[in-house]
Amino acid sequence: MLTKGVEFLSEVSEHQLRDIYRREKLRKPQLRLLAALRRKQGWTIERIAVSLEQPLMTIHGWLTRLQRRGIEGIHNRKQTGRPAQLTLTQKRRLIKDLERGPPHNSSGLWTTKLVQDHLRRKYKVSFVKQHVWRLLDQLGFSIQRPRKKHHQSASPEEMVRFKKKRVDWCTSTGDVTSSSPPKMKQLSV
Repeated sequence: MLTKGVEFLSEVSEHQLRDIYRREKLRKPQLRLLAALRRKQGWTIERIAVSLEQPLMTIHGWLTRLQRRGIEGIHNRKQTGRPAQLTLTQKRRLIKDLERGPPHNSSGLWTTKLVQDHLRRKYKVSFVKQHVWRLLDQLGFSIQRPRKKHHQSASPEEMVRFKKKRVDWCTSTGDVTSSSPPKMKQLSV
């Protein structure tokens, strides 16, 4: 049962609550302290909810937490979250595996499916495709794809002949700027 008035947070006076409220810099704890101060003054939960423009259940939760944990209840507890499925040692081994390249792939490039299979076989963990990308990014890897080649692209011999013709044409016309690749400007700092 949620107490009210002087009985609410009996170890803290109304004056102390005001002092703590004035010193608090963060918005959420300030709102919780204001709710506690008003409850200490005898306000109903409904009236506090309307005055702070917060849902009734939120106010009830704050006041219940303050009554259970005391004044320390104004701050959120750190949530640890779900534990990692791969240890730090396993992640280091995975980096080495990825740097070696896929075992049965002649291109030397990993796909998400290959990485998923590797994680399932070697480390006994199963990740969805999106998380595999996230994990690879976290480990410092990036997406790399081979350039697509146009179906009508010239052969290497044709490219060499074209470049030779271009250089010959540029020198015969006196166009020196077109014959050599553009130079990069260097900035002096």
